Amino acid sequence: MKDLPKVFSKPIEKELRNNTDLFYSKLLENKKDTKNILKEIDSIFQSRDFVYKSKVEITTKDHDILHVVIVGKSGNSLLTMDGKKIRITDILDIKKL
Repeated sequence: MKDLPKVFSKPIEKELRNNTDLFYSKLLENKKDTKNILKEIDSIFQSRDFVYKSKVEITTKDHDILHVVIVGKSGNSLLTMDGKKIRITDILDIKKL
C-alpha cells in the first residue's frame, strides 16, 4: 500500500453548504390533486353497482372523516342522502365503502 502514487486534490477555500436543502416526500403525499378527486368521484358514479346511492368515507380539509351516503353531484358539490352538500374543493380523499 505504500507504493501507491499520491493523488492531487485542489484545496477547498470556500464554505460548503450542500446540505441546506431538504426534500421530504411525505408532505407531498398528503396533498391530492383535485383532478384525482374528481376522477375518484366519477369512478364511483360510473361503477356498475351505483344505482342511486353509494356509501363513502370522505376526508375533508378540516381533517374530519365523514361516513355518508352520496346520491349525486351538483355543480361543485356532492349531494348526500341527508340533504347536505359537501363541496368538492373541501375534499382531500374519498373512498368507497
